[in-house]
Amino acid sequence: MKSLKNQINNFIFPVLQSIAINVSKFNAFLYKKMKHIDWHKDNNTEFMDHDQDYFYQAPFRGNWFFFDRGVLPRLETNFLFENEEFKNLKPKKKLNVLDLCSGDSYYSQFFYFDIADLIVSIDIDQKALNRGKKRLKNHNYLQKNHHFINADIEKLTIKEIVEKNLKENIHFDVVLFNGAIEHFDQNQIDFILTSVIESMKKVGLFFCYTIVEKEEPGEHFHHHEFFFENKEHLENIIKKYFNSTKIYENLVNGRHNIYCLGLKTE
Repeated sequence: MKSLKNQINNFIFPVLQSIAINVSKFNAFLYKKMKHIDWHKDNNTEFMDHDQDYFYQAPFRGNWFFFDRGVLPRLETNFLFENEEFKNLKPKKKLNVLDLCSGDSYYSQFFYFDIADLIVSIDIDQKALNRGKKRLKNHNYLQKNHHFINADIEKLTIKEIVEKNLKENIHFDVVLFNGAIEHFDQNQIDFILTSVIESMKKVGLFFCYTIVEKEEPGEHFHHHEFFFENKEHLENIIKKYFNSTKIYENLVNGRHNIYCLGLKTE
């Protein structure tokens, strides 16, 4: 009987494997086409739909660098938890997370759903926010206490935006600022980072990601206002506002990625 079952399984497994591989290829093809539409329309998008990264660029192009933007801040968030929570393997859903210039909210949704009590996404592009909302409906495990706010952080402080839209004065443990700082000039960056500090709790973590651009930027960099020369350039801006900083860089597939974490303490 066991031999017959093994024979059946040995037949079924390669059939299922072949189907799975071909379905994955077709799925990747669809996301590739959606990416092409996003980035080649007349008024092309300024945000990345990271489902296109996850389903197309990572498995079929080997572009995995987008994961760093979620993994690094999540690992550094550990200091906000007690030792007992690690011993019991039960971190509480207690953090307030701000996804600033959130785009499609990929990072706050997938890397903080299990430890966030509240997530707030703020972006100027309503279409980007809508993609995050749609993903929330499609995945039951994601944190449902997630608010999506269409607002301009150049004109209003985070405190003003949150109070106006949520009717609450909320302070955040973690602030994510992924692929956004380069869209602002120096004066705007100063306004935004001051706003960030005021919106955070007494102890909290700020995470910022951007790139070192080549001398001849690609066509999708035309909307950038600020250009970073190296990792120290980014850190020198962030450390003016935080008690301590930590800087990382990574070179993947010709892209020079830089990351800076800022720690706010009492």
